[in-house]
Amino acid sequence: MNGVTSNTASTALDAYGDSLKIAGNNATSAGLGLSGLNVDQTGVTLAFDPETLVVSGSATTTLTLNNIAQASGNGTAQDPAVRYQFVAEESNTGTNNSGSSTLATINTAIGTGSDLKWDPKTGDLTSGKSSVITSQYTDPNGVKLYTLNSGKAIQVSQGSNGEPVYTVSSTFDALGNPTAQTVITPVSIDTSGTGKMDDQAISDTFIKAISGQGFHVDRSSTDGALTISGGNIYAPNSSSSPNVSALTNAINTTPLSGSIVPVATDTKTVSVPQRDENGYLVYDSDGNIGHASATESFISTYGQQVNLTTAQASLADPVATQMDFNTNGASFGLDGYQLVLNQTTTDGMLSSSKTIGRSIQALTDSTPEISIDPTTGHVTPSKIISQSSAGTVFQVSTTASGNPMYVSLGIDGTTGNLTYSVSASSEFPQGETNTIVAVNVTPDMTSSTTYQNSLLTPIVTALKSAGITTNGSGIDAGTLSIVASGSKIAGSVPSGAVTADDGTPVWATPGTPYTYSNIKDPHNIDLYTYFPVYNSQSPNSSLLAADSRNFSGNTLSGEQTSGYDVAIGAVTAAISKMASINASLGNSSTLITQLTKNTAA
Repeated sequence: MNGVTSNTASTALDAYGDSLKIAGNNATSAGLGLSGLNVDQTGVTLAFDPETLVVSGSATTTLTLNNIAQASGNGTAQDPAVRYQFVAEESNTGTNNSGSSTLATINTAIGTGSDLKWDPKTGDLTSGKSSVITSQYTDPNGVKLYTLNSGKAIQVSQGSNGEPVYTVSSTFDALGNPTAQTVITPVSIDTSGTGKMDDQAISDTFIKAISGQGFHVDRSSTDGALTISGGNIYAPNSSSSPNVSALTNAINTTPLSGSIVPVATDTKTVSVPQRDENGYLVYDSDGNIGHASATESFISTYGQQVNLTTAQASLADPVATQMDFNTNGASFGLDGYQLVLNQTTTDGMLSSSKTIGRSIQALTDSTPEISIDPTTGHVTPSKIISQSSAGTVFQVSTTASGNPMYVSLGIDGTTGNLTYSVSASSEFPQGETNTIVAVNVTPDMTSSTTYQNSLLTPIVTALKSAGITTNGSGIDAGTLSIVASGSKIAGSVPSGAVTADDGTPVWATPGTPYTYSNIKDPHNIDLYTYFPVYNSQSPNSSLLAADSRNFSGNTLSGEQTSGYDVAIGAVTAAISKMASINASLGNSSTLITQLTKNTAA
């Protein structure tokens, strides 16, 4: 069971002189999910609610199961790092058509910029502009094998649920055996018309798809929760470092919304035409319209607002939730202020390290992939050029401009948050242009209210510690509304000539005065009376709305479970998977025997 040398066998020549290839299976103890089997075997219990599934669009629900090798990043031929993804798809996408969400998941697994297509008539994958299929082969069992110009490979087989299963192999050992794979299974859900599936049918459909990939699934008769075991599933405790979530929803590809909102108002006394009780203009002894004083309110401060639903609050990589606020760069040397939610853990690991690394890479325009050490927070690849009580400064090489960029790592003395400042100058803080803050969050799952507050409070505290006002921030109908304003935030404080009675600048601008032509005096000279006009000024193009630089994601929390039933489930799943492998091997052996006889004849 431990002697894997190849997952694709080339055994004989067919009638045309081509090599006969047969896709193999991993029958090692790891491949069967029996590594380290004991009575305390761990699994995952998922509160599965079919009514909350999204079956179309950019946020289609995808359940992801990672095995232990995937979680640790140590895949081998005997124990590949495998990510299993089950994509909820609307069933009416067409015959042999896996659906746009599954295709998007396949392209994501292949890598950035991938654009494979599929033929809706045959179900075959076809090349896109960037992702070119260099060869393809269908083995005698009907399994399709594709190789890409990137060196990655895709195997398409028939799943137990009648849907095609796409296995993307991304890394290989010296013998060509895959060491890292993503297994993608579409799960067809009918949500419309007379054929609309009920919750039981949807749950059954998902269970069948999950079981078909070598896992054992039990459903609770009381609340419908699913307990998944086998396959060497990575099942972290809910309090452990969330570097790899056991079950995650597909990344929501819509950035967080950003907008400009009024935060505070002030008043100004202005002159208006004087009128009598009947509404007629009142004239003074010289024939001019009389003046009256009136108090008008104008907006004195605008703020940048980001709305965050608790469902969007991902605390774990590979994509942790980010919020960007634009600052008054010209005045303060700051162009951007980014908050990245970071789950605090007892082991001190930086759960948002991958997300922060991606942001720094984008800001420094670095070609080498930037990574952040989850233990120390250090930036790699880089060179340390200075260390002091204020922090550590790293030099990052770039290839686009040829000039180095610099990253300063420090710790906020008030909150304990790690802060990263990025600049083209090694002088900090004078040279900083963008600041990233890993906002430490300890989620309180006691109730929805405590959970929302556990998110809102550290975000507000982090902004206040940076000298940014957060008046107007709060929770409304389950949505966190973060409002940033003050002298550091772009567009918050007006600089116009109009001021309130106390001298405070207000968002108002002088307009063309109203002109009144009055009655003619005895000397037959036209008299004109002018009244000043102020127009409330709305946000203009110089006000940059806050937005999310990258995407947020939803996490479905799977609770770790263990015990005798879970261990038995793992063995049951292994037996079922081995039976499937034996059946496939038997069919392949028959084909090889027949081909050998035909060749000998």
